[in-house]
Amino acid sequence: MLKNQKTILTLLFISIAIIIGLSVYVFSQRQVPQQQANPITIEIEEPSDEEPLDEEPDEGGDNGEESIDEEQPGGEEPVEQTVLVYEASAFELPVQGAGGYTSVETKLHDSATEDSTELATLPAGTPFYVIEEQGNWWRIQMEDAEGWIDNRLAFINLPDVIPSIIYDNPNNYASIFRSSFTDIPGITGEKLYEGHGFNERLGKDEFIMPIIYSTAEKIAEAQQAALANNETLVVMEAYRPFSAQVLVNEQLSALAEENEEIMAGLTEAPWTMNWFINESVSNHQRGLAVDLTLARIETLEDRIIDHYIVPQIIEYAVYEMYSPIFELSTAAAMLMRPIAARDRVGWQEIPYQDYVNEEALRLEAYMFEADLIPIASEWWHFNDIDVLEEFEEELGDGGFQLERLLNQLPSSVEEASE
Repeated sequence: MLKNQKTILTLLFISIAIIIGLSVYVFSQRQVPQQQANPITIEIEEPSDEEPLDEEPDEGGDNGEESIDEEQPGGEEPVEQTVLVYEASAFELPVQGAGGYTSVETKLHDSATEDSTELATLPAGTPFYVIEEQGNWWRIQMEDAEGWIDNRLAFINLPDVIPSIIYDNPNNYASIFRSSFTDIPGITGEKLYEGHGFNERLGKDEFIMPIIYSTAEKIAEAQQAALANNETLVVMEAYRPFSAQVLVNEQLSALAEENEEIMAGLTEAPWTMNWFINESVSNHQRGLAVDLTLARIETLEDRIIDHYIVPQIIEYAVYEMYSPIFELSTAAAMLMRPIAARDRVGWQEIPYQDYVNEEALRLEAYMFEADLIPIASEWWHFNDIDVLEEFEEELGDGGFQLERLLNQLPSSVEEASE
């Protein structure tokens, strides 16, 4: 009898323990949905050598952010998982959705091959944005047409792919061209051409800075080198319409004719006026030259554009060079004598002027390491000789103005392509 009572009590205790355990488990499960339904999980992925970020997101959410919808209990809103990434190419933002222009008459094809059907001939200066890239081909979207073009002579808008650079083109609002530190009538303080407005892709007002696509990749390399040294490029001009260059040349020539000091500053041996403003088509019109200076970064933050993390410079200080930028005289000359602008190595054998400062030399180093070649007469001007030598007979003449910019967020283009 006693033995049976002990057995019954043991079973009773076991039953009570089981009931208590089940109660605790059920209660804890009821709390889990409340903890999971509220937060947004953000995963930040950085590219690495082992796992490059070259995969497209499966689905695009609002504003191009990748999202994973999970069914939640109680009919609550699904959790959205946002994946932020660094662009894996040479640029800070993908080419997809970036604005561009034709620099010469360009055939529009129905596929990415030279022998495919020609849909149209696009005039030089036609605006578009890039949908897709295959080798040397872009699938582009214009206002009323779509097709494929050879991108080797196409312009890309620098701010659309390298937003960390500081952009400031005074020729779009009040030119700072001067000669022997003297204002040029009809030029200094005048707006020479259009090239500024609201950039939909970046969500802010920005300058239009078009340049040959392969040249843009080199500028991106130079900017990465500058950023690593807590500095930034400050791009002042890329493409310049030929009409603006002719106007500067005419007004400067007229001033020099009546002012001996100006003339001496342009023609003091061994220099000539063409070293400071070309009277014929220059590399600015061809789209393979850039004018820029250098600044020290004081405040740098990460910015999210679409689902990409890009560096954003909040505060900076532009260095004072040995002459103002766009000073059209021998005061701006970097080397002791001229040398052909397309000479890749000869300029390195010519001594610098005594007054050249360290900041100008550092700017030159960033650009030269990216295979952009300086010119002897202007510390701010650099050329892409590779493009010049490969396409010299096919390059444009700058006979157009670029006032309209078409672009899109990368995710918008990705969604439209699916």
